[in-house]
Amino acid sequence: MSSTQWLFRGARMRALSLAMLFGASAVSAAEAFPSKSITIIVNGGAGSLPDNFARPLADRLRQALGQSVVVDNKPGAGGMVALQTLKASPADGHTLAIITNAHAVWNPFVFPKLTYDPQADLLPVSPLAIIPMALAVNPKIPAQSLEQLVALAKSQPGKLNYASSSNGSPPHVLFEMFKEQSGTKIEHIPFKTGPDALTSVTAGDTQIYLAGTSLVEPMVKDGRLRVLAVSPSVKSPTFAGIPSFADKGYKGFEGAVWLGVVTNTGVPAAVVERLNREIGLVLQDPAVQKVIEAQGSLPYHASPAAFAQRIAQDRALWTPILKNLDLKPN
Repeated sequence: MSSTQWLFRGARMRALSLAMLFGASAVSAAEAFPSKSITIIVNGGAGSLPDNFARPLADRLRQALGQSVVVDNKPGAGGMVALQTLKASPADGHTLAIITNAHAVWNPFVFPKLTYDPQADLLPVSPLAIIPMALAVNPKIPAQSLEQLVALAKSQPGKLNYASSSNGSPPHVLFEMFKEQSGTKIEHIPFKTGPDALTSVTAGDTQIYLAGTSLVEPMVKDGRLRVLAVSPSVKSPTFAGIPSFADKGYKGFEGAVWLGVVTNTGVPAAVVERLNREIGLVLQDPAVQKVIEAQGSLPYHASPAAFAQRIAQDRALWTPILKNLDLKPN
């Protein structure tokens, strides 16, 4: 065997040894996981929609993984507070975050000084649910339909306002898209959390809120809010007969909002797969499915690769829309 052949053979053997070493390390990391308490970071306060998903998820993961699972509420700044915390955590899978597509796709087009890079810093673990949305108004607003709301807004440009759970949140981005499609001028009033925004609308301090159906449903039932449109169609009898945005000719709202789990870049793939598998089992639990349905939402599970692909597809879909909207943080 020539010296050149020996060199190539030696290189191959070293590469094979390294691959076996890394493979063994990945398996070892997965077997050792979890080795301490797990934290689920939530960009929202107690009672917010993400928090309502994080609590049962934490409870079931605690049972499945044999470690305590803590929910850490860090609302504000369009998710930057929460995701900076995730970014700074060790890349070992013990820190997770609940996100929406706002954090993974929309924020770069809203915040010029975003403190995290969705593509570089967030590692998809698993989606959790599709979140139906409802456009609700304070009953004092003299509009019984979406058409009447649009007509009212056009007759009083800039006089009506709408609440959102923060700049860059789904209520913010989707309502700005509604304004563009309807040709209306309605002022944006951002709050720190969804419950804060909801309280402002029911109190009449603000007038309109585009939010998750589960968040507004109790207020719709007792008459404190009136719903004019939903997206997508929901099963709850509370919203029976309410038209969808698509029914009224508005595009891009159906299935637009999803919620999922991410960790930070660098977590071993075997750990991510373990987390994905456990989350998938949680979502198959009939009790958890009832919780999700009680939130007016649709369970949604996929592999880490499929979740990453969904995020990439959303990025391709929303990039031209968001560039055209030219949103600015208030």
